[in-house]
Amino acid sequence: MNFSKNFLNLTAIVLLVLSSCSKKEEFQTANINFNKNWQFSKGEISEAIQPNFDDSKWETINVPHDWSIKGPFSKENPSFSRGGWLPTGKSTYRKTFTVPASRKENKVFVYFDGAYRNSVVYINGQKVGYRPMGYIGFEYDLTEHINFDEENVLTVTLDNSEQPGSRWYTGTGIYRDVTLKIRNKTYIPNWSLYVTTPKISKETATINAAFNIKNEFSEATNITAKTIVLKNNVEVVSKENEVTLSPDKAESLNVSIDIENPKLWAPETPELYTVKVQLFNKGELIGEETTRTGIRDLQYSNKTGFSINGVQTKLKGVCLHHAGGPLGSAIYKRTIQRQLEILREMGCNAVRTAHNPFSTEFLEVCDEMGFLVMNEVFDEWEVVKKPATIQDGKKIRIPVKFYADKFKEWADTDLTDFVLRDRNHPSVVMWSIGNEIDQMKTDEGIPIANRLIDIIHKLDDRPVTNGLIGYGWDAWPSEGAAQTSDIRGYNYIKENGLDREDKIAPNAMGIVTECASAQSYYPRSTYLYGKEKEEWWKKLGYTSDDAYKWVEQRELIGYRGVQAWKDIKNRDDIMGQFIWTGWDYLGEVIPFGWPARSSSFAPIDLCGFPKDGYYFYQSQWSDKPMVHIFPHWNLEGMEGKEVTVYAYTNGNEVELFQDGKSLGKQKNNLNNVEYQEWKVTYKPGTLKAISYKYGKEIATKEVKTAGKAAKIELFVRRTNLKADGEDLSYIECTILDKDGNVVPKAANVINFEVTGEASLIGVGNGDNMNLDSFQASSRRAFNGKCLAIIKTTEIEGDIIFKATSEGLETTSIKFTSLK
Repeated sequence: MNFSKNFLNLTAIVLLVLSSCSKKEEFQTANINFNKNWQFSKGEISEAIQPNFDDSKWETINVPHDWSIKGPFSKENPSFSRGGWLPTGKSTYRKTFTVPASRKENKVFVYFDGAYRNSVVYINGQKVGYRPMGYIGFEYDLTEHINFDEENVLTVTLDNSEQPGSRWYTGTGIYRDVTLKIRNKTYIPNWSLYVTTPKISKETATINAAFNIKNEFSEATNITAKTIVLKNNVEVVSKENEVTLSPDKAESLNVSIDIENPKLWAPETPELYTVKVQLFNKGELIGEETTRTGIRDLQYSNKTGFSINGVQTKLKGVCLHHAGGPLGSAIYKRTIQRQLEILREMGCNAVRTAHNPFSTEFLEVCDEMGFLVMNEVFDEWEVVKKPATIQDGKKIRIPVKFYADKFKEWADTDLTDFVLRDRNHPSVVMWSIGNEIDQMKTDEGIPIANRLIDIIHKLDDRPVTNGLIGYGWDAWPSEGAAQTSDIRGYNYIKENGLDREDKIAPNAMGIVTECASAQSYYPRSTYLYGKEKEEWWKKLGYTSDDAYKWVEQRELIGYRGVQAWKDIKNRDDIMGQFIWTGWDYLGEVIPFGWPARSSSFAPIDLCGFPKDGYYFYQSQWSDKPMVHIFPHWNLEGMEGKEVTVYAYTNGNEVELFQDGKSLGKQKNNLNNVEYQEWKVTYKPGTLKAISYKYGKEIATKEVKTAGKAAKIELFVRRTNLKADGEDLSYIECTILDKDGNVVPKAANVINFEVTGEASLIGVGNGDNMNLDSFQASSRRAFNGKCLAIIKTTEIEGDIIFKATSEGLETTSIKFTSLK
């Protein structure tokens, strides 16, 4: 038998004709990007699963794709406030392709990293699988249904019609990568390759690669498995093993390789290795699988918390949802990179994936950037949640029809696939099986938690947590339920709660899985006084009801978030905290109702613009010298009245000046959690703060009363882009006066024009009550800022982005896009 003829050579050009919209595409790899040229239609079209169905009038789209984000926003949409008032429903995707006859003896698989939700996949009219959870990755074997050298039709139907369907915005569509895989009939199955680093020192480290080899031929064969460790694409070391495979059987291998002078993975030095396993038959390469790994030693203690490579490390974390602001859930690698860059500049080093599996790409970026991840899988188990929301100014509770009715049947499968997919990522430092699960309030949750934890422990050795102790719960979780986790997870732990836990469970390890952030609920740069505050609330239809009180308790300083950090900053036994949230997100608009369509909990708004709370965390979590003061100094109507001015700094003393006159110095004890405040009589002019460390000036911040809007400032993080059809640039627009001061209340409409090899794919401004479409050619600035997002084509060339606004100077920026 000639096994080599069945191998799709990884270095040669393999012509795989994929016919979609009468286009032919060439691929040079066995893992084929299947994101381009899908046909799409909203609604249920039952006959569309048939291969001869005419989809020529459907919309042609590329994945990732989220059709809900197009809107419109409407109070009538059944997604309600929790889903950001955006449309949902049923939809169908079709892709036509051809596999050459030369591949007839190969295996053909399709892999989806996520499709929201209730996906059913058909190939040539034959159903090959169903997955209810929209966040989970899945793979199907298409081989027996493929018509080689003829057209094949892959059809995906989605159903996100049962609403409200989540406690936050989910998006609807094939919103993550799709891959077509061609394999020899002797191959390493999906997610089979598992890499660990059981022994680590400065001199040497052991990498262990465990994997299965499956033989689907009817004859036995001898295979050579070569395991290679690479660093920066250069081979470091390798080992070969001979394996005899029985017909239609799988064999397991466990290969250990020692690395000399290993480079360790850590938040500051995220060094990555690649582990590649190649399969040879009679000297011919017939298949290979690769994964990345990081060599690092993780330690967990009830005395010293979390350590990596022997360094005690506090998790300074944020909870995130999976969507990307104006792009909805159809995000790209650059979306994730920018999000994490801005968080890192805040001092953040950890992310909790709230409350579902994120994309493979997200974890890859965390691996590359050195972020530590609490990888969470479920938001509810068998009991439907009824979260609070605001309707007509009153707090109500509405059940969310998400996953509870699927949990008994699908939880074990989804959890297994979740761990198998993600366990090679060095960024993952712990698993989480739930968030504020109702069944964990009593002993009812014990057997369920134990079952889920056992599944994880059989697949991986990292510890498991569970966000248990809710602020608004009627009672603390049962002690038996709390004991199930390796690490106790505390959500919104009550006053003196950690001291209580020390008495109940003195030997338990703990982490604050969720807490309030040190941020006002008001939108970015919104400071309200007197009549202006009354009018702001009046337009929302609120008076002194629940929502109003909810916001007022966190006005300007998010006290609960400040206290949450104060509770754990100097406690070695608590591993860290994850604030709710790191970034504003669509949906869950509490404490507001209509017309709010996104949250306002975070120190960063929906577009990535920092709020004041961002600088509180920077003062606590970052060593880079800084000082921040607020509010802005355009407080019309407050002349002659007293205003509180706040300061955050990581110096040990800060001095405030008004129009050049010192208003006094205040101490800042760096061992505690402090901020400074002055009572200042408002008048237009200049505020200046100077921060000192042991008498030496380390940072200054000036806030001036701005004049009339005169020009637009554009800021981008990079101007050299990649011509791959998926690279993005986020262009931040700020309105300035003639002297270069930010105009903090500017609301000018800015028009965007893109010429060259890119297109405008999204706009925003961070206003959580703006109901304009995210897909437009202009945006009204909100409190002086707005955002435009461009995406490259696959053609090299220059890109010119121009921003114009009536009465303001025109501004442009040039990009270069190369392969």
